Amino acid sequence: MNTSTAASLSPTEFYSLIRGQIEHEDNLIGQRLSWFITSQSFFFTAYAIVVSNMKPGTPMHHQQRLLYLVIPVAALASCSLIYCTAIAGHLAITALRRLYERESAGNPLLGLPPVHGFRRTQVLGEAGPLYLPAIFVILWIFLLYNAS
Repeated sequence: MNTSTAASLSPTEFYSLIRGQIEHEDNLIGQRLSWFITSQSFFFTAYAIVVSNMKPGTPMHHQQRLLYLVIPVAALASCSLIYCTAIAGHLAITALRRLYERESAGNPLLGLPPVHGFRRTQVLGEAGPLYLPAIFVILWIFLLYNAS
């Protein structure tokens, strides 16, 4: 959005436009976090099944050993991709917040809440989507490293 577009909107319309975009990005982050939790649940369940059924010398041992290594790699790939989408959402929200602050500088809308909440709640609210994938990456690397 350029300055002329922002200037053609009333302050309340501009606030609503930016807030709506932030809400949209925030909803996408929530969906991505759901994808993440679902995928990691699937991978951990599959991994636990493979580990609990591994018995050396059985006909499927080679296949189980392969899955024992492939599942953490697939889980790491999933973590990485979903983490990238969470970061993209965070960057989009940050850019929208800065655009609003720049365009509305010196012209606060009294009576309306901040366009994206307060700093403390932003940091706490973004902790899950931004740090949970990193925690799972560490766990999967640990399992993969100790797989030998």
